[in-house]
Amino acid sequence: MNIYAAATVALILLLGQAAGDVSHLAEEGVEDAEVSRSRRSINDVLVGDHKPYDEKQAREQLQRSLNKLTEGEGPHYKILKVYSATRQVVSGTLTRIDADLLDSSATPHRCVVEIWAQPWLTQHEVIFKCRNQPVVHARHSRAAEWAEKKSHKKHNHHSLDKVEHLFHKFQVRFGRRYVSTAERQMRLRIFRQNLKTIEELNANEMGSAKYGITEFADMTSTEYKERTGLWQRDEAKATGGSPAVVPAYSGELPKEFDWRSKNAVTGVKNQGQCGSCWAFSVTGNIEGLYALKYGELKEFSEQELLDCDTTDSACNGGLMDNAYKAIKDIGGLEYEAEYPYEAKKKQCHFNKTMSHVQVKDFVDLPKGNETAMQEWLVSNGPISIGINANAMQFYRGGVSHPWKALCSKKNLDHGVLVVGYGVSDYPNYHKTLPYWIVKNSWGPRWGEQGYYRVYRGDNTCGVSEMATSAVLA
Repeated sequence: MNIYAAATVALILLLGQAAGDVSHLAEEGVEDAEVSRSRRSINDVLVGDHKPYDEKQAREQLQRSLNKLTEGEGPHYKILKVYSATRQVVSGTLTRIDADLLDSSATPHRCVVEIWAQPWLTQHEVIFKCRNQPVVHARHSRAAEWAEKKSHKKHNHHSLDKVEHLFHKFQVRFGRRYVSTAERQMRLRIFRQNLKTIEELNANEMGSAKYGITEFADMTSTEYKERTGLWQRDEAKATGGSPAVVPAYSGELPKEFDWRSKNAVTGVKNQGQCGSCWAFSVTGNIEGLYALKYGELKEFSEQELLDCDTTDSACNGGLMDNAYKAIKDIGGLEYEAEYPYEAKKKQCHFNKTMSHVQVKDFVDLPKGNETAMQEWLVSNGPISIGINANAMQFYRGGVSHPWKALCSKKNLDHGVLVVGYGVSDYPNYHKTLPYWIVKNSWGPRWGEQGYYRVYRGDNTCGVSEMATSAVLA
């Protein structure tokens, strides 16, 4: 019995010690949890909760989103200052950032930016709520990043040549597929050379423009010019237009002017793989004139010009001068919806009963006179111009002011549309940059949502060498 009693006592003592150990471990667990909670980052958010978000990390996240939007269709903003930020986890992560942003025309805005990140979706939604501005909804995709990771999952990025890596990213983003290894190597060589051109443009830029990789980065200069399409005028021959009479503007010209805000400019179009810029330049001019005359903004047909203008050469180029005459001779233009664009020449099927606008003449503005261009633009509407498009091949945004040696006024090869003008001031750099607002026809993903700002005042890239406008009947 004594043996059993001793064993019982020992067992009781052991159980008591174990319970004490368990109690001690539980207390330590509670303490560890408290320490863990105290060490949580300010950026850890419980589901449904709002928490302040570190301003430095918020700025970095906002900058990544802005960079992605700039690579796509915009909008284009730069960060001036971040005031505060919060995060909330509800079906994804919602980040709200209160910041000062600078838009593409260098105008500052106080905005609240909301970024929805949902890992199971391929896009992030970004909402800009700026004071006294309409709410802007935008999306940027992660699909290109995912495709790149997938194709590189068995490769070490550090082993890739930097240019090779950039070229691969270019292929993914723009969907480039080459028929053979030999063609890919050829395109890589062209791409490598174009990177040097981009570097030269950036190094010698006198404005605020940034040049970089665009959809034209694997093309030779000859191939690129086939995507523009403006013929050279024969200076020995008369254009067939009348000299524009530009009366002096009564009073002081406005510092800034933009026909887009006055409902006289249609959305940015895309000529595609067709040298039909001349047709888009002319229809843009006529669309603006029609809107001013009749109070309605309508889209007119470029395809009709490709098919029915027998003087110009459709996707192989043309002149705005010829297009004005063709519209007069044909009997007018149909709407875009009635005669849609197909980016190739087809049989002319113009229906005169469907003609909605007629042209009786066109005028040539004084060559090299940008003040006359301003006066005409403000009083009469958007202007069709020819321009040297050298700097446009790699343009990403800003006020473009390349060296004259890189963008001669003599080699006009692209037809575009001037829709306004403005001034960007950079007091920190003691720089003021007046500019023209130019509507291009390469889609809204190019440049500044399809637009080009080019320096105003010294005939940059020949902007005032071939300025014309239709005269409506």
